[in-house]
Amino acid sequence: MELESILDPTGATDATADTSLAPRVTTLRGRTLGLLDNGKPNGAALLTEVGSVLKQRYGVKDVLMFTKPYFGTPVEPTQTQRIFEECDFAITAIGD
Repeated sequence: MELESILDPTGATDATADTSLAPRVTTLRGRTLGLLDNGKPNGAALLTEVGSVLKQRYGVKDVLMFTKPYFGTPVEPTQTQRIFEECDFAITAIGD
């Protein structure tokens, strides 16, 4: 079993790790947005509203919703890959 990499919130880092940011999209118009719901109450409602606003105000073409099977586990690598392949950018939210 392969161990997952965990980021240290205290600021200590592995000097060899690649921590560069992904390239940013220059416009949202005509782009596909991926929304990742963590599965807790109200997360999907919040993300649905965010997607709707981005479509209306900024011309996002498509909004795809993804939901984790259980909020207490990391995102499955296959789900991350689907988001990467099908979406131009993504937003995640925690419900409650």
